[in-house]
Amino acid sequence: MSTLNEKIHALELRKLAILGATIAAVSLLIMQHVPTSELLPMPARNTLFVLIAVIALLVTEVFPIGIVCLLAVPLMYFFKCTPSVPGALSGFTNPILYFVLASFGISEALTVVPVSKRLLLFLMKRGGKDTKRLMLAIMVVTALLSSIMSNVAAAALFVPVVLNFLDVYENEEDRNKTGRSYMIGLPVASMIGGMMTPAGSSINMLAISMLEKNAGMTITFVQWMFIGIPLTIVLLPIAWLICSKVFPPAPLEKEKIEAYVDSVTAEIPEKMGAKEKYVVIVLLGMLILWILSSWFPVLQISAVALIGLAMYFLPGPLRVLTWKDFKRSASIEAFLLLGVMISIGNVISESGLNLWIAEVIFPKAFPSSTLLVIGFIAVMIFLLLIIIPVAPALFAMLSGPLIAFCGKVGVSPAIAMAALGLCACNCYLLPLDTVPVITYSTGYYKMFDMPKATVWIQLVMIVICSLWLTAAGGILGI
Repeated sequence: MSTLNEKIHALELRKLAILGATIAAVSLLIMQHVPTSELLPMPARNTLFVLIAVIALLVTEVFPIGIVCLLAVPLMYFFKCTPSVPGALSGFTNPILYFVLASFGISEALTVVPVSKRLLLFLMKRGGKDTKRLMLAIMVVTALLSSIMSNVAAAALFVPVVLNFLDVYENEEDRNKTGRSYMIGLPVASMIGGMMTPAGSSINMLAISMLEKNAGMTITFVQWMFIGIPLTIVLLPIAWLICSKVFPPAPLEKEKIEAYVDSVTAEIPEKMGAKEKYVVIVLLGMLILWILSSWFPVLQISAVALIGLAMYFLPGPLRVLTWKDFKRSASIEAFLLLGVMISIGNVISESGLNLWIAEVIFPKAFPSSTLLVIGFIAVMIFLLLIIIPVAPALFAMLSGPLIAFCGKVGVSPAIAMAALGLCACNCYLLPLDTVPVITYSTGYYKMFDMPKATVWIQLVMIVICSLWLTAAGGILGI
């Protein structure tokens, strides 16, 4: 039976790949026959159709993600989207890429020592009285770690923890019921936690970078924390409440929960060892320097992250990582995807395509209201993520046009770009993004189980994001 299912799945993937290849080929073939105009000059027109082709190839996985990213570079050059190959590679000089590389190593360092489980144990002992509260403890720890490491790594870190807990259930129906609730809540918590700091997601860093490049404005580390932390504090318990109400975990005897907590306790040394303390000290040092970068720009976030990463490689008894560990944790696909999407974002602005997209996608008349603009951005992003579930690609496409739109309606580009980044991070309406795919692959829930809970979370996100960003922009004066 499993072999038959695998064959059906492989056939579906083949059909999807054929569709993607067809869309990409047609896009590039008809490109030359689409007339140009003053608003859509030749470089802008060609960039539009190359972007459609690249997104089609990415979404349908005709080629591996890394190969699609490499292919995008010659496509932009040969189709004259940009006059030079360095122009098509411009994103790879962006410091964000090297922050992302550093974050892979930082995430790996946190898995080498038991600090994350120690934090989870602390919350479980105080709040894990039943399966719902235990779920909240896991979601809180995931969100906290996600504020300083990638959302993917934060979610992946706790999948084995949840799987071990589910083994406590003797009844398969109860195990599946609880697994569905926990496995939906885990990626949601990771992406919500990623909003708290610029370090929480590459999309946050991308928002700040694109704002500086296209609008000459900046959002400091502390300003982002002022925006993101309250959003997380409000949204996370609401998300837990919604997930646990829509998919309530099966109850479990208090004695069994305590036995599970005891088993976790047995895995963790009673006191923090020297290496664990070292990991925490270096991490806290980086966080302090990131915060200080708000007043001392010389403490550039990516540069600090790279120095912190290097500290984990120092030889001696406190050495945390080896180069082999780092290579295992680093994702070349994520590095290439982000680099190419920044390059495409640069080309979109330089070719003038941003003005055309702003004219087509964004309404010509819109009230000069920050509240309504943020609400519009949030709704648009959540709908577009269903069609284009590749947040960096969507961000590259919309960042320049959004800044142009803000200029027309008289709304701060800084607040609008923050909204774009925060909403693009919360891609969990369907398990298509790389974060929910981690838990979806465990088989505890189906594709359309997730939106039964997450659609309500995203509606709440639209409301609180609109209200809080409007207020925060006024308080911060940005």
